[in-house]
Amino acid sequence: MNNVTARQLEAMIAVADLGSFTEAAEKLHLSQPSLSQLVRQLEETLGVRLFERTTRRVSLSAAGQAFLPVAERVLLRLERGMQNMRAFAKGQQGQISFAALLTVGGSLIPAAMAEFQKRYPTIGLEYLEESDEPIYQQVMAGDVDFGVSVAPVNSDDVNFHPLYKDYLYFVCSPEHPLAGEDEVSWHQIVEWPFIAMKARTSMRRLTEQGFAMTNKPMEPVQVAGYQSTILGMVANNIGVSALPSSLKLMFRRDDVCLIPISERLYRDIGVLTSRRRELTPAATGFIDVLMELVEANRSLLPSPE
Repeated sequence: MNNVTARQLEAMIAVADLGSFTEAAEKLHLSQPSLSQLVRQLEETLGVRLFERTTRRVSLSAAGQAFLPVAERVLLRLERGMQNMRAFAKGQQGQISFAALLTVGGSLIPAAMAEFQKRYPTIGLEYLEESDEPIYQQVMAGDVDFGVSVAPVNSDDVNFHPLYKDYLYFVCSPEHPLAGEDEVSWHQIVEWPFIAMKARTSMRRLTEQGFAMTNKPMEPVQVAGYQSTILGMVANNIGVSALPSSLKLMFRRDDVCLIPISERLYRDIGVLTSRRRELTPAATGFIDVLMELVEANRSLLPSPE
């Protein structure tokens, strides 16, 4: 059995509306034999006669009257679907799913989401807040369209587009003896009770590198999974820590001090995309907005000097 086509439905609806094969053919820019063939094919597929033909007029048969609303609904849904796909292809409709690090999620991501939804209000956004390893795995598995995270160790399966360098900053309370320094070294930091990020995170690896410079083992007084938790501990003089400079974009608080560290340890923050899948226009549009915001806030991020 042949499949029903949109052109066949258009032909039937046009004939039913105009009551004439000749006028319907003119409306659809078809020859009359071509239009008659489309209607005949539809009738053969359905196994019924759709029209009663006389020398003077064409009218719907009983079967045609029953089928006409069905044909109109199908054609309307198809047209809406085509419009949606055209909008999707232009990045004007659809759904974006992405994951980002907490520090990025607390600063650049909300601003990017707000700006993006101003430009594309019909596109849905699903944001997942993760640490670096889950983000990499989600991009690889196709669970998200893209991720915003640290540069992967193995980049054979993903593309990485750098956004900025996220330098470690020393964090202490305003009452701490080092609070007035313009810059501190790791040799100074390791002398104080240290609050560390949880294991297997990019921040933990960076702070371990800092301790390694001093040949002193890291023995944290506390371990936390969220940088906001560490900031709260630091503000209450439980210890000191080292956190990313992107906190300067994320927090505006006067109960902690962020001080540059002389040994410039940093992590590259960027966009991770899979090499196995092509980005949708909508996802590309969001990444463009994110990059614009990074450039607009570049002066707030620390330089290597």
